[in-house]
Amino acid sequence: MLRALAALFVVLHHALPHYYAMGGTLSFIGALSKWGFVGVDIFFVISGYIMAYSTFNKERTLTNAKIFLKHRFARIYLGYLPFFLMMLLIRNSENPDTLTSLDFVGSLFLLNTNMYELVLPISWSLSYELYFYLLFVFTFFLPLKKLSLILPVLTLIVLIIALNTPQNQAVSLFYSPLLLEFFSGIFLYMFHTTIAKTKMLPITIAMIGIGYSYGIIHAVENGLLRVICYGSAAVGVVWLAIILEEKKLYKAHPFFVKLGDASYTLYLSHLIILELFFSIGLRGFFTSNTSILLPLLGLVAIIAICIICSIIYYRYIEKPLYKKAISLGENR
Repeated sequence: MLRALAALFVVLHHALPHYYAMGGTLSFIGALSKWGFVGVDIFFVISGYIMAYSTFNKERTLTNAKIFLKHRFARIYLGYLPFFLMMLLIRNSENPDTLTSLDFVGSLFLLNTNMYELVLPISWSLSYELYFYLLFVFTFFLPLKKLSLILPVLTLIVLIIALNTPQNQAVSLFYSPLLLEFFSGIFLYMFHTTIAKTKMLPITIAMIGIGYSYGIIHAVENGLLRVICYGSAAVGVVWLAIILEEKKLYKAHPFFVKLGDASYTLYLSHLIILELFFSIGLRGFFTSNTSILLPLLGLVAIIAICIICSIIYYRYIEKPLYKKAISLGENR
């Protein structure tokens, strides 16, 4: 469910310019959507947690390390490449000249984290995912007991580098403070039996409230401060979910579970859907300078179309394609 909500936050963030272009004026929509990019930080924490959850109970062998990488790379690239090609076709049909300023190779192989140079801008986060997968694979060559010592040291090293890097300087992918969010997810899993207690709820709520409040008030967007604010809040969000799930205080609705399964598709496809929403004239249909309701309905339509298309695409294309690719690899 958290993956679904994180993806929806990102969709809202990118749909905001279209809402304003339709004549939307509701301030709470703008306030909520403006900071929707924090959904990415939630994704990163979840990613660290899920990787630990799905591998720490497996034997620490080279074979399992290879299987992990094969599954993760197949998941990323098989999901990404169709939307990369779709956006490439859209950009080429609308204005081919824009392609000359883009990094085609970096976009194709997810080697570039500068969203302004990418064919599909939101793919910058996938580069971090892939890099963290490569880092994480080394955990298969270490006993779990040693990991509890090594991971804090690695976290401290990344933090020290981030603290000594000027905020206006481009941060390398290899020591980005965003890695701290992945590490935090791993720690949440490593200590989930200890921290999944009802008495911890006030701590999680405080982390969420303080992190988001400080970040929004001070207009934090990137760098180490982003991780400190939105990263810690994301840890609080995931931690809260762990407690609610472990203590059976809340059960996610099946719809959100289904949307969570399709969240990667939703994340990758929504910019393309937004482009088409404008180019085929739907945005103009919902545009009004006198009605508050019509632009709002347009925003709802955008979100609904994104959700429906994502669920259908995931069920009939992405999921079968991934399963087929994995099964072919196993048969070999």
